Amino acid sequence: MATMGTLHCSDSVEVVYRIWTPTDGAVKAVLLILHGMAEHSARYDEFATLLTKKHIAVYAPDHRGHGQTALKSNATMGWFAETGGWQRVVDDALELANLIATEHPEVPFFIMGHSMGSFLTRTLIAQNPDLVDGAIIMGSGASQGLLGKIGKKIASRNVKKYGSTHPDKQMDKLSFGSFNKKIAGAKTPFDWLSRDEAKVKEYIDDPLCGFLCTSRFFCDLIDGVEMANDRHLVSRLPADLPMLIISGTDDPVGKYGKGVKRVHELYQGSAIEDLSLSLIEGGRHELLNETDRETTMEYLTTWITTRI
Repeated sequence: MATMGTLHCSDSVEVVYRIWTPTDGAVKAVLLILHGMAEHSARYDEFATLLTKKHIAVYAPDHRGHGQTALKSNATMGWFAETGGWQRVVDDALELANLIATEHPEVPFFIMGHSMGSFLTRTLIAQNPDLVDGAIIMGSGASQGLLGKIGKKIASRNVKKYGSTHPDKQMDKLSFGSFNKKIAGAKTPFDWLSRDEAKVKEYIDDPLCGFLCTSRFFCDLIDGVEMANDRHLVSRLPADLPMLIISGTDDPVGKYGKGVKRVHELYQGSAIEDLSLSLIEGGRHELLNETDRETTMEYLTTWITTRI
C-alpha cells in the first residue's frame, strides 16, 4: 500500500507523490513512474506492489493539473502553467529524482514513463544524461511533424480566444477522436485504452481520469512531443544507458507500432548499447491495464531486476 508525500517545488507549488516500499525495508533499486495525461499515480498500484516484492521501491507523482496535486491546490485539471508548462513538469520530476537520490543513495535508479509520461521521461533523461541507470518508455510515439504544428496553432489560438485554462473540446477531438476507429463495436470513447472492459469502466468511473485538458496544456504537450523527439537532445544520452521501448501493436498513440518503431530508430541513432523494442501483440494503449497485464508486468520486472 502506498504512502503519500509532498514535494515542495522550487516555484513553491506542492506536488503530491506516492511511495511504495518493500515491507522488509530492503531496497535494492528505485523506480520513478511518470503517469500519462488525464490520469494519476494511484492507477499504478498493482505494478508498484509487485515491484516491492522484488525489493524495488516505487515513487510516482501526480503531475500538476492531475490527481491529488490538483485537488490539494484547487488547481485547474489538465493545466500545467501559464507559460513553460512542459519544462516545469520536467523540472518537477528532476526535483523529485534528486529527493529520491538523497533518500536512497548508492541504489540503482530507474525511470518509467507512460504515454504523456513517456515524453516527459524522454525529455528529462535527455536533459540530464547521467540521472538514471535505466529507462522504460511505454506507450510513446514519434514526432507529429506538420500535424503537430497545425495543432499548436489551433491550441494557441484557443488560448488567445478563451484563456489558457479553457477545457479544449476541439483539441481533445482532434487528438483522440479517431483512436477508436480500428475497434469494431467500440462501446465507449475510451475502448482504445484496453481490451479489458472492466479496466475501461474503472477509468470512466474515476473522477480523476478522462477529463478535458486545457488549451494551454495542449500547447505544452505538443511542445513536449517535439522536444522528446529532438535528435540533438537524444544524441546527448550515454551509450551505456539501458532503455526499453514498449507498446501495444494496437496502440493508436504509437501509430499501431509504426510510430514506436520510429522512436526505436531514433534511439538507435544515439548508439545506445542496451536498447530493446517490445511490441505486445494486440495490446492497446494501457499495457498495465490490459488483459495480459500480468505477463507484461513480469516482463518489466525482469527487465529491471536483471539490470540492478
